[in-house]
Amino acid sequence: MATLTETDFTRVSTEAAEQFVDAYYSALDGARNSIASFYVPTSTLGNGRGLPNITYNGEHIPDAAAFQERWEKQMPYTHFDAQSVNVHVLNPSMAGSSKNKRDAERNMSLVVQVSGSVRLLERKEGPLRGFSDSMVLVPNREETGGKGTGKQDSGRRWLIQSQTFRFVV
Repeated sequence: MATLTETDFTRVSTEAAEQFVDAYYSALDGARNSIASFYVPTSTLGNGRGLPNITYNGEHIPDAAAFQERWEKQMPYTHFDAQSVNVHVLNPSMAGSSKNKRDAERNMSLVVQVSGSVRLLERKEGPLRGFSDSMVLVPNREETGGKGTGKQDSGRRWLIQSQTFRFVV
């Protein structure tokens, strides 16, 4: 049974958050057709609540496909600048004990808080707005990227389970 030290938790969560934030906001800016791939598959829990749980400026979005469609069709040009990223291990052992250190590093959930600015309409001249984003990331248990391609870890290692995004006035 593998156990992680506090240093391990800090290293894994920090690396995961930084990589995820870079990829996610780049997708919002320029690869909008890939947005849905950053979220857990749509499912319904026993209590009737659905996943992923997406709230955008106070409005509940039913699933990742609907969020992607809205972003592709209704959002003007965006350029995100994540200025602050904070991450904490939410659950250090989601699926019981892990057999080795690598499995233990992929057996936790993370809460990631991001704040920064987004430029709308034009890259240099458009209006600048602040934003705040809180996400719960979980390991992608069905990571398919890289299999048979010689590119290890090229799939989405972490997925958004819950998100609350707000433009700041």
